Order: sequence, then C-alpha cells, then structure tokens
Amino acid sequence: MTRFDSREWSVLLPLCLVGFFTNYDTGLLALASPVIADGLGVSVATFGIGVAIIRLGALGGVVTLRLADRWGRRPMLLISVLAFTVLTGATALAAGLVVFVVLQVLARVFLSTEETLAGVVLTEELRPEHRGAGIGMLGIISTAGFGLVALLLLAVDSTPLGWRLFYVVALVPLAVVIYLRRNLAETRAYAVAAAADRVRQPWWPSLPPASAAHLRRLLLVLAAVGMLATTSFFFAAELAQDDYGWKGLFTVIVFAAAPTTLLGYVVGGRLSDRFGRKPILTVSVLGFSAGALLVFSGEPLLYVPGFFFLAAADASVQAVRSAFAGELFPTEVRGTLGAVSGAVIVVAGSVGLLLTGLLAPVLDPAVTVLGLALLAATSVLALRTLPETAGADVLSAPVRLEVP
Repeated sequence: MTRFDSREWSVLLPLCLVGFFTNYDTGLLALASPVIADGLGVSVATFGIGVAIIRLGALGGVVTLRLADRWGRRPMLLISVLAFTVLTGATALAAGLVVFVVLQVLARVFLSTEETLAGVVLTEELRPEHRGAGIGMLGIISTAGFGLVALLLLAVDSTPLGWRLFYVVALVPLAVVIYLRRNLAETRAYAVAAAADRVRQPWWPSLPPASAAHLRRLLLVLAAVGMLATTSFFFAAELAQDDYGWKGLFTVIVFAAAPTTLLGYVVGGRLSDRFGRKPILTVSVLGFSAGALLVFSGEPLLYVPGFFFLAAADASVQAVRSAFAGELFPTEVRGTLGAVSGAVIVVAGSVGLLLTGLLAPVLDPAVTVLGLALLAATSVLALRTLPETAGADVLSAPVRLEVP
C-alpha cells in the first residue's frame, strides 16, 4: 500500500469504493438469491432464470465503453456510477420478478462499465511499474463487497424492509459521485489522445492487422477461461452440497477461500508488474485448470485445495487481464476492447453452462468440466505470440507493440 503516492491514492480510493459496491451487487445475486426469490414470491429455480437474463446486461457495456473512448473517461464514469446506483436503489421498489429483472439488466450495463473503466483509469493514471499492483488493490478491496452481503444476510429478516434492505444500502455510492465530480480529472492518456485528434474514430474502430491478431489471441484465451470459470464454480457448489453432502461446510469453504482470493489479486497484480503479464497470465490459467482438475477429480480430500486454487487463479486472471488489455491497445480503443474482453468472458461462461447442461444426460458434468480445464490449459499457447506489455507507455500514441 505504501507504493502509491498521494495523487495515485486520490484516484485509487474512490474507484475501490465503486468496485466494492460493484462486487456487492454481484454478490447479492450469488449469496442472497433464496432471500430475494422468497421476497418476490417466486421459486429459486425461477429466480435463477432471471439471474441468467440479468448476466446478459453486461454485454451492453460494449456500447457505453465505446462512448468512453469517444467522450472521455470522466463523464462516462460519472454517468455509469450515478445510473448504476439509481437503478440499484430503484430495485428496492420492484413489485415483482419482471420489474426486478428489467432494473437489474439495466444496472448490469453500467456495472460492467464501471468495472472496465476502473481498470482503464488505473492503467492510464498509475505509474507503469504500479499498474498491476493498483488493479490488484482494486480487486482486493472490491472483494469485501461479498462480506457485506454476508453480514446483511444475518440482519435482513429482522428488519421491516426484508430483502429490499440490500438495495437501499446500495445507494451509498451516490456520495462517491459527488466526490468524483469534484476531484476526478480526465486521464492524461485520454487528454493526449484527444489533443492529437485520435478519439474521432468510427463507431466500430478499425484495428491494424497486428492489433487485430493480438485481440483475437487474447480473446481466445479469455473465452476458454470464461467457459471454465463459470462452469466450474457452478458445478463445484453442486458437487459439494449434493454429492458430498457438505451443506454448511461448503459455506465455510467459500469464506475460507477469501485469503487465497486476495493472494490471487496480489500475484496477478504485483508480480505481473515485476515479471510480465504473459508469464503470470500463463501461470494463472494453468493454475485455474489445475484447480478444476483437483475439484472434479472425484476425491473429496482434493476438493478444498482445488477450490482454493480456483479462487486464487480466478482473481489473478482478472487482475492481469485488465492490465494486459489496457496496455496492449491504444487509448482511443482501450475502453471498447476492454469491454469486449469482459463480454467474451460472460458469453463464454453462459456457453459453458449450456454445453454442460446439454451433455449432462450422456456425460457427467464433472467430465465436461475436466474437458474445459484441458481446453483452457491448451489455450495459453496463444499467448506465445503476444507482445509483453508490462511497463508500456500508454501516453504516447498509438501503442505499437510487436513480438520481438
């Protein structure tokens, strides 16, 4: 924490608070689903369909992030935090599942915008040797949002608001909007790009062949990881609770994995600053695959270390991915392509769940997950032809990185 100077902290702290409530909102749908479903008068299965629809709202972030590349980071960050907070607060007034889903789909558009923009702003504002560490710090503090959900779960039944309390609490970031409006300036990288008239791009930017090839390879790896991550965590919960009968123990395992999650952000952030994005991303993806192999090995004793591997590797991948994508592409398309990488992970995760479900009658889900783990491990070969970006100059333009 002592690495960052006062100017960097003035950017990092408010973004960490935004990230905290971003993860808080995500945690609600993961941890509080039974309570919310009961409050809305629907079954958990029906509510699960609504959650699947809500997840697709993240795809709308591609449009808003494109605007961030055309209009600037500051205005879109202010708009997204304000819109997300208002929509999340309005969710407390939802009278039924349909209204709840509509409001949360719209909120998820701006939630994904906040997530990507936070990484972009840190990439453009922190010193090159501290970018990964800053993004890791953002992840560490943001993860505590799940803890707030867990604490509120203990009190929600004793309040007259019931499940609506979750979404009233989410109005707190309105104070962050006031702070950001007064204290957050446009990033230097965007100011340089705007002064050079580089931000006037077609609605869908045309990338040079080398950059387009870099994007395809990165998205290939992220798609493989997205398929594995969503599917493995989903079926890991089912395996523990239904097959092994670990109802309460699974909750203990999830909370016990918190330190390894924080360690993952440190590894993905700080170590990628020191040793490079490519090697740390490669190790993280391989670690994720190894974790899936342990969890779904069929041996209960290997489940817990495997789950810890999954938690740490997932955090590390997220930290490196944000820094890597930010440094790999020029300012005028950085937000757009960051949103595309996030959208690919979301879509790939849904494809992984769908594929596993379709194959379930003839193939045990554990076998399918193991196949996805091998696919993710193999995908790291695509990283070999990508340039190393750690420490890249994001102010000069456009960034032109070739493989040595």
